[in-house]
Amino acid sequence: MKVNPNFLKKVKKYGAFDISKCFNCGNCTAVCPLSAEDASFPRKMIRYAQVGAQKEIESSLDPWLCYYCGECSDTCPRQAYPGEFMMTLRRYLIAKYDITGISGFFYRFPWIQNILVAGIFAFSLGAFAVYKGDFQELAAKIELAFPVYVTLAIAAYVFTFYRKTILDKAKKILISFDFSNIKETLIHGLTQKNFSGCSDTDRTRWIAHLLVMSGYTLTLVISNLHLLEPLKKHYGISDFATFLVFYAAFAILAGGFIMMYRRAKKKAQSSSFSHSTDWLFVVMLFLIGFTTAVVHISNMILGPQDPRVEMLYKINIAVEVAWIIIIVPFTKWIHIFFRPMAVYLRNLKKEEAQGKLFSMPIPGLK
Repeated sequence: MKVNPNFLKKVKKYGAFDISKCFNCGNCTAVCPLSAEDASFPRKMIRYAQVGAQKEIESSLDPWLCYYCGECSDTCPRQAYPGEFMMTLRRYLIAKYDITGISGFFYRFPWIQNILVAGIFAFSLGAFAVYKGDFQELAAKIELAFPVYVTLAIAAYVFTFYRKTILDKAKKILISFDFSNIKETLIHGLTQKNFSGCSDTDRTRWIAHLLVMSGYTLTLVISNLHLLEPLKKHYGISDFATFLVFYAAFAILAGGFIMMYRRAKKKAQSSSFSHSTDWLFVVMLFLIGFTTAVVHISNMILGPQDPRVEMLYKINIAVEVAWIIIIVPFTKWIHIFFRPMAVYLRNLKKEEAQGKLFSMPIPGLK
């Protein structure tokens, strides 16, 4: 095992914890309802960090199988905050999976990210305000560019994740076509199922995540398929598009409000040490839901030709531009892919041990 004596100092830049207090009693793993024989955390991760086993942590799925129930931190006899340590590891790993290095920079210097988000929003809104062409057509082109940009970012992250956790160890491509594995992966991705696995289920937190997940996914569908034309069509209360917008907006606003309220109150362990980027993520998400709803309601009341509707729509698109360029590829948003993928890869490892996988050796990879 190769160790990095400076590893713990690096990780501490990504969150609030003090595992130097940990004397390896194992209580955190014992009380964790999600910890299992093939995914024993957080004790193992803490020990790896203490000795500087950087490669072992970067190749582990364990940080993504943790859902920060908070039970480990609540019962830690040394107040080392192992739950926050696992959250910190996820921030660190996002930075390591990012081939651009931008995520790590933003996590270490979050104020720069805040300035960039505000700057991109202001620049975009200024450019939109003086635009004399058909803004509805311009918005359509911007929304068509979003999926390409996001897909490239996700593909790079996912490949690096797969390489570090599977490829570098197996020295060959491993893929599972087992329907039960694919089904479980989709269920976890759509429902964040493991939140219910905690022995003392925090249903409010789970509901908030479900609302945000479903609302934002629907917003992506509406945006990427360009289902709305608020400057060309007058929508009514009975239109199907209105139902979609109202649900998406309500889900994002309700889920986002719950998240912000919990972070402000800091009553639960999972909300006690919110990173600046966590706040930026949920605030921007809230603004997307709010501006989307305001544009649609204004269209219904004032009609598509009213200049106030166009201005509100420009604000909405400016928020989305800042969100897509800065927030989506470089912060917590990517969790929605890593967590279900960790479930898939965990099952894939089990199938490999049973010899049930499709595998393809890579020439020259040793």
